[in-house]
Amino acid sequence: MNKDKIQIYQFATNPVCSPYRFDFPREQLNRRGNVQVTKFTKLDAAVYAELVEYADMLIIQRLPMSPRLAQVCSALNSRGKLIIFEIDDDLLHLRPESRYAKQAPPDYRQRIEQSLLASQAVQCSTQALANVISQIHPEVVVLENQFDKLFPYNSRKKDGGIIIGYAAGEDHFLDWLTIKDAYNTTIVQLELEGFQVESWIIGDKAIFESIASKNKRYFPLLQRSEYLQLLQQVDISLIPLADIPFNRSKSDVKFLESAGCGAAVLASKFVYSNSVKNGETGILFSNADEFANGLTELVRSQELTERLSRNAQRYVSENRLIEQHVEKWEDTYLSWVSNRDKLLRNIRKSIVNVILGRARNLFMAPSQPKHCLCKYASKSSESEKFLQYSSTRGCIN
Repeated sequence: MNKDKIQIYQFATNPVCSPYRFDFPREQLNRRGNVQVTKFTKLDAAVYAELVEYADMLIIQRLPMSPRLAQVCSALNSRGKLIIFEIDDDLLHLRPESRYAKQAPPDYRQRIEQSLLASQAVQCSTQALANVISQIHPEVVVLENQFDKLFPYNSRKKDGGIIIGYAAGEDHFLDWLTIKDAYNTTIVQLELEGFQVESWIIGDKAIFESIASKNKRYFPLLQRSEYLQLLQQVDISLIPLADIPFNRSKSDVKFLESAGCGAAVLASKFVYSNSVKNGETGILFSNADEFANGLTELVRSQELTERLSRNAQRYVSENRLIEQHVEKWEDTYLSWVSNRDKLLRNIRKSIVNVILGRARNLFMAPSQPKHCLCKYASKSSESEKFLQYSSTRGCIN
């Protein structure tokens, strides 16, 4: 362990979000040499002992508060270690109808707020999300999602046919409803005109089944590498979003992925107008009619599809690779460490004490945490079931 470098530890609990929020920045930061960043996914006795001995900062990812987490935060703070909360979705305003919200324990929002308040600072992915979090916490920094690398550009991927893809995940059916009827009507018309259009849906079987055309393929949730390989075969990438509070804080990561893989984007003006230039790097829509018109244009014109996709890939290449932004991540972390004493004075002790209550053994022995933090609740509890669900399903992208 190089004690001359600032030691930062990432507690990753969400493998879908981790590449953008932890992995790509960590790889770039470690190359620069001023900090050493280490990721772990399970907080056991050995990891805890290393944190106590070496850590300057611990970044926890999307964890709702629990007595065990409160113990860890308090114990590390008492030894001068900073706790940073990483968040990339508006977990305070989950859509009640979503699968994610239905899996969450009843007090999920309150526990997320407690985790925020028990941290010395917060890092998030968008300014809109920072505006939400800043109502709770004064120290919030926006570190935007960036792409890691581009893929070779391919012209129309399928001879004689057009592939339209939608990375629906598991929680976007309500977003899909904003364009479903327009999509089905438009595809019928395009097929009547002689275009061979194939619809590829990733993740949500209900969305797949709602597509009227028989020329369609379904793919289950994929690992990121497999997903990006599939996306390289897509001509037109759909990104619909409903105009609701939760979606307002979303990042443009699906645009980055589509552009990086060479797919033309047809995206909701809501959120994506911040990064997609309509008619230059993609086509934006604000209602079903605009969506239908944009889809028709893209299918009918190979020249338009390729021009937009090439422009979008160039935009990502010149502006949105993590190596171009790593300095901001480094400056943020160095600033927090240099202001460590001030940040630690701002600990919200009342929040932590309420969580800890009157329990005995408020602080774990430095090298002997009683349990892995990932199992802070019994296996049958709502909290444990949700932690398992959210860690396998990932972000609500």
